[in-house]
Amino acid sequence: MIGYILTNQEYTQVQGQFYTPYEFFNCVQDINGTWFLFLSTQDKETILNDPSWNWILTLPEGEYIAPPAPPFPPVV
Repeated sequence: MIGYILTNQEYTQVQGQFYTPYEFFNCVQDINGTWFLFLSTQDKETILNDPSWNWILTLPEGEYIAPPAPPFPPVV
């Protein structure tokens, strides 16, 4: 999955911030600890015209590699 790569500073700047009255940025870390942000086409259109957030669309993109899922508890 391809997403926008964020530095720790960029992550802190956007994480949890609302870009519409009901939508906010939610970043995720990959297996290497790199922060990623995923945006739908509609999200991109929304922030494209917003000078507060359109810089996000200029961030480098990269392949997100999910960390392994935690083990399930044993069934007794």
